Amino acid sequence: MTIEIMFKRLINKNFRRPKGLVGRYIIRFLKKNQIEYDEMEPLLGLQAGETVLEIGYGLGRGIYNYAGKHDCSFVGIDFSRLMYVKARKLNHEYIKLGKVQLMHAAFEKVSFDDDTFHCVYLINVSYFWEEISSRLTKIISILKPGGKLIIFMADAEVFKNVKQLEIEGIFYSHTKEDVIKEMKEIGFTSMNTIEHTQEKQCYYIIGYKPLNF
Repeated sequence: MTIEIMFKRLINKNFRRPKGLVGRYIIRFLKKNQIEYDEMEPLLGLQAGETVLEIGYGLGRGIYNYAGKHDCSFVGIDFSRLMYVKARKLNHEYIKLGKVQLMHAAFEKVSFDDDTFHCVYLINVSYFWEEISSRLTKIISILKPGGKLIIFMADAEVFKNVKQLEIEGIFYSHTKEDVIKEMKEIGFTSMNTIEHTQEKQCYYIIGYKPLNF
């Protein structure tokens, strides 16, 4: 099953009348709470001239906000056609200026050159990845030496009462310990974990590509 199909099934099952914890996280995935982008910004530490990738840009608000404040180039990729259309509309001025490039595709289906990005970040995206090792391998390859990856996610403990979603193959929860372990095995170093200021068991997981990788 492709991620696109998973996403459509998730919409069909939950978006008309989102319920409970799952409904709240689905809405958050699409709307991208501003607080997470605000908390992500200083962690990214963006510098002029850097090239940055967001995986799963949703409505494009994060890229829009960052592009307005930082002299960087921003690339976004999202597997939802609906989000692509909405994000392009929001970011059309920055797209015309060549500051923002938005793509409609699944991350694992698109080729990027090695050592391209200074930073890669994703917010509430890991739930759509049954396995994360191959994605992390790709991310570390496209990061520049010394480049940074930041993953924002809720720990699997948050979803302990909604495991039926995993059985249906549309939603996958991961513990922060498992993600950190996978990142270290792939080669990320200088790991750091910062908890969300308002929501328990939600974390920003940070890792760096070694200079000699």
